[in-house]
Amino acid sequence: MSALLQFKDGVYVPDGVGLLISILWRYPEVSSIYYWHEQHALKLTFMLLDIDDISSLQQKVPEALSIFHKFENRKMSRCNIEFRQEERVCVLTITRDVDSMTQSEVGLIVELVKQEFNSSLIIDQVYLPEDEILYQEELIGQLLATILSGDIDKNVVAVRAEGKVLVYKA
Repeated sequence: MSALLQFKDGVYVPDGVGLLISILWRYPEVSSIYYWHEQHALKLTFMLLDIDDISSLQQKVPEALSIFHKFENRKMSRCNIEFRQEERVCVLTITRDVDSMTQSEVGLIVELVKQEFNSSLIIDQVYLPEDEILYQEELIGQLLATILSGDIDKNVVAVRAEGKVLVYKA
């Protein structure tokens, strides 16, 4: 599959970079996403206000993903949940191996975070029409499948900044 996204100058975005952009575009709850080349994993970062305990989420996410993977007949090799407090903001990071990840799982992770921390979750409000949401979900699924080929050969981070998605080599 060829890349489906283009830079403004018409150059195609590599599929792995397109995956990061699509996840941020589709899920405004995710503040940044980091591709960890050495571990072939994605780190989804969420920003929360006035949270000092995530123990409930640290239990729910692995349990839910374990059940999800049993239904999907897949096996996870990495599922880490970390947080650090920076004054009033809690930075929550969920790390998952790319090899067993699917678009549905990304949606599940976001929903679990939203359910647990709804009023504290910092969300970059972006309006996407329903057809664009469905397109982004399909694109995420396709790009997750192609990233298995190792299309990103370095660490890359995508972040939100004033309604835009910026991508950097890390």
